[in-house]
Amino acid sequence: MNTDVEAILIHNSDARSPGNAEDNSEAGEYAALVKQWFLDMENRLSRFRADSELSQLNRSGGNWQLVSPLLFQILSEANKYRMLTGGLFNVHMLKALEAAGYSQSFEHIGHIQGFPIHSIGPATSDTLLEMDAGMKAVRLQRGAEVDLGGIAKSWSARKLADWLRRKRGVQAGMINAGGDAAIWDLRSASAPAELRIQNPWKPDCAEAVILLRNGGIATSSTLGRSWNLQDGTFCHHILDPRTMKPSRSDVVQCTITGPDVTACEVWAKAVCIAGFEEGTALLATYAPEYAGYMYTADRTLRKHEASSDRKGKEGIGDD
Repeated sequence: MNTDVEAILIHNSDARSPGNAEDNSEAGEYAALVKQWFLDMENRLSRFRADSELSQLNRSGGNWQLVSPLLFQILSEANKYRMLTGGLFNVHMLKALEAAGYSQSFEHIGHIQGFPIHSIGPATSDTLLEMDAGMKAVRLQRGAEVDLGGIAKSWSARKLADWLRRKRGVQAGMINAGGDAAIWDLRSASAPAELRIQNPWKPDCAEAVILLRNGGIATSSTLGRSWNLQDGTFCHHILDPRTMKPSRSDVVQCTITGPDVTACEVWAKAVCIAGFEEGTALLATYAPEYAGYMYTADRTLRKHEASSDRKGKEGIGDD
């Protein structure tokens, strides 16, 4: 997934002595479990692995393909969010990403060379992906391909956090996959997690803090995975499905927080594409329980408050 994964887990509220062998053994077990989970997700969902289940699906264009329940579920969620955002969030952008030069995992790219983007049709089309829930089967339109990108990270973080809480009894924790973090805390007397939002132009400067006990947070930015083509054109990985080219809105970084980290990831990307005015209007209409912090091109931090119901549950304030 070309990202760092951080896990902070509190399994037992009883204090144990530092260096306790049992503590060390349990910590090692959980570290191995978290690592294996994300390796498995990468092996299944990465477009950069020729043998992944996603790559097999991308090679099946025009034919029905039986897929695992896991892949069917994440594709179903992606399709739901595509419709909810009016197509701004869209997983059918692989050909455009490759055309722009993003054809291999970012850490392996030296000089990116892009070429003109030729779309097979609007990425917002309802016909690009058909799904049969009974058969757990999927059919991609011939020529269409899927890139799960950020939603795979946030979805994987959320699924692992849910499993650790329900099956392992982990009382509190954070699973952070490259800035997409699922957070939970079942302890009544504990303080909420404190999360600071970095200024993208001044990484050492945090201009806002979010206090979160249960929910998620995700950030999208046009400044992170970016590059210049040979003709000097500036490119980044957040493509606008309406133009099939890098987003040119006034929002260069968007952090969203709310109940579900996957929705946070979706809305962070959608707002980056839509821009501040349109993006916050969409949030207010379709995701009122989500709050947003947006840095615009004039280097101003702007905020979108969640609904009053949400604000009563979590604290959001300035640093």
